[in-house]
Amino acid sequence: MTATIRVDFDRDLWLYVPEEWPWNQFAHLDDWAGTITGLLTDAHTLDAATARWIDESLHSIANDCPETESRFVYLANPAEYVFFVSVLYPASSAELTLDDLAAVHDPAATSPVTATTFSSELLGDGVRTIRYADVGEPDHDIAAIAQYAWKGDDLDVVVIAANFNIALMTELLPIVDDLARSISILDA
Repeated sequence: MTATIRVDFDRDLWLYVPEEWPWNQFAHLDDWAGTITGLLTDAHTLDAATARWIDESLHSIANDCPETESRFVYLANPAEYVFFVSVLYPASSAELTLDDLAAVHDPAATSPVTATTFSSELLGDGVRTIRYADVGEPDHDIAAIAQYAWKGDDLDVVVIAANFNIALMTELLPIVDDLARSISILDA
């Protein structure tokens, strides 16, 4: 049997980003992103420029997603920000430690990384790091990154949330914590 993950996320807060097309009633990415953008535009009375920005953001988030990664978008305030989280679930590797998966020793960190035990009823004890890193983006100096990691028998699980708006990242951290705690490993 092959192991995979299940994310029991709050559908009132998060939007799952499909990993392949067609998906459900959506034939392709343009159909899905356009529908989501239209629904958000109607619900939040967004102007055309903001709607275009959301559509472009959804396209960008959905493109180039590796096979062992799922993405989730938090759209509580789409007129202000589009925030997404990556959940990676590669085959477990003996070469990688929990500290490696949690990026405890990230060389791009601009200050000491804060690492704490992060417990999940479904995955057990893992690590959550908070770090501020120079990610090499020309328009931004420092990104706030929350990274969660668990070692499993078959899969390792890593959750990454990052944003250049440090205050926003801090505000959303409890919501990301809840998403991370909703993950379990299943036999497929």
